[in-house]
Amino acid sequence: MSASGTPIASTPTPVAADSIVIDLDGLSTMHAGEAATYDYDDPEPMLAFIEEVTGVPRAGEDILDPWGNGDVWGKSYRWDDITVTVLLDGPAHVTVESPTIGDAPVTVAGGVAVGSTRAEAVAAGAWDDWDADGDGVADSLGIDERPVEDTQSLSRPGEVGRQYVALRLTGDTVTAIASPDNDFSDI
Repeated sequence: MSASGTPIASTPTPVAADSIVIDLDGLSTMHAGEAATYDYDDPEPMLAFIEEVTGVPRAGEDILDPWGNGDVWGKSYRWDDITVTVLLDGPAHVTVESPTIGDAPVTVAGGVAVGSTRAEAVAAGAWDDWDADGDGVADSLGIDERPVEDTQSLSRPGEVGRQYVALRLTGDTVTAIASPDNDFSDI
């Protein structure tokens, strides 16, 4: 407290993590030989972990339906280079735009990270996912796939849909990792 009796706000101290891996189920961390997993289906512990590792409290904003009816579909939480979207009727979705969260390096299976090259991602098993600008070069790659029964792929007609980790590129450099992503829904 200050001399006037008013509480003084303090900035939380970030908690260390040695590494963070993004996969189809959530975030996995390792610190001092201890492993932890933060599942997309239970986002509260994941949000608390990100607060701890960044030292920044969460601030969420409502996600409104895309048709303008004013219905709230969930919340989006944003830190400097990470966004966690939590829908009311589904799991969380994470997008990371930095090679680290706090001081911990962030990768996908195979070691691909923000800053990796397209060639490194392809060597780790990534495939062309989406060509946003129509120039014939994929602006998004997929990696770490899992088929989802009772769905139909929108990009591979006649095939079962799949979930995967998306690698967004600018030129030939990975600039964001997003998970889970899929090829069977258009919203």
